[in-house]
Amino acid sequence: MGADAGSLFVLRDGRIAVTVDLRAYRLAAVQKAAYRMAAKCTAVFGEIHDHSLGLTLAFPPATGERAALEAARLFYQELLDQELREKVGEETASLRTLILAHAFSRARVPPRE
Repeated sequence: MGADAGSLFVLRDGRIAVTVDLRAYRLAAVQKAAYRMAAKCTAVFGEIHDHSLGLTLAFPPATGERAALEAARLFYQELLDQELREKVGEETASLRTLILAHAFSRARVPPRE
């Protein structure tokens, strides 16, 4: 863990509070990132205020401070990854539909008996 992760996040009572700007990240990306981190922590979603989502990362009792801070850092890496996947998926949706339509247009349908 770098020194930056420790200064960005604070572990209190086994939890780290973070805020996600929903103008930068889609809610679907936040949900997927939270799911991917489920083995390390539980993401508790708060309310949305002015495009900001409050999120609490809750850690198992045996989790040390260093591991929790690293998990919070990794959450944001995963969040960026999921946001980029969402963006690529959105940008390539029509192309994927075209490819599937072309593939199925050439497929032979077995006759009904």
